[in-house]
Amino acid sequence: MKKLFITLSLALFTMVSINAQEISESGVLGAGIQATSLNYGLSARYNLTETHGIQAVIGGANYGFGGSVSAFTFTGRYLYSFTSNTNNLRPYAVGQVGVWTVKYKDNFFGTNANESESSISYGAGAGIEYAFSGLEQLGFNVEAGYGGGSFGDGFSYSGIFFGGGVHYYFNL
Repeated sequence: MKKLFITLSLALFTMVSINAQEISESGVLGAGIQATSLNYGLSARYNLTETHGIQAVIGGANYGFGGSVSAFTFTGRYLYSFTSNTNNLRPYAVGQVGVWTVKYKDNFFGTNANESESSISYGAGAGIEYAFSGLEQLGFNVEAGYGGGSFGDGFSYSGIFFGGGVHYYFNL
């Protein structure tokens, strides 16, 4: 995962664009990283219009328990952008649905075999994305909201989430 992230990052940041794109233009694709308490990983954002956008976040982690616990997440997000007086600032609302899968092995918490649990996650919130003057193709975002989900064994979670990300935008 780390090698994939480094390769994708280098490829994106070495791309040359003829015209600087505004982060809110229609038909612009952003690729980068996104992290909140509900999802994390490599991210792709696409502006369907200047107002409506979609985002996919895919990630995974090994939590350092000697390889005994690992996780995979996939989250789909809808972004509604609000009108801004500046071209490099984009306030937005976000709704998201995702899938988390956690795998346990090697007698972790009393389990004797490979086991996995899956959860459907949900969330809604708001955020702001900003591109610095001179770096209009690089958007930095922060967000907050409320979300949760439930695993099959009856364990559920919910609460306020905070997060952020960075995306490099280019025209298809």
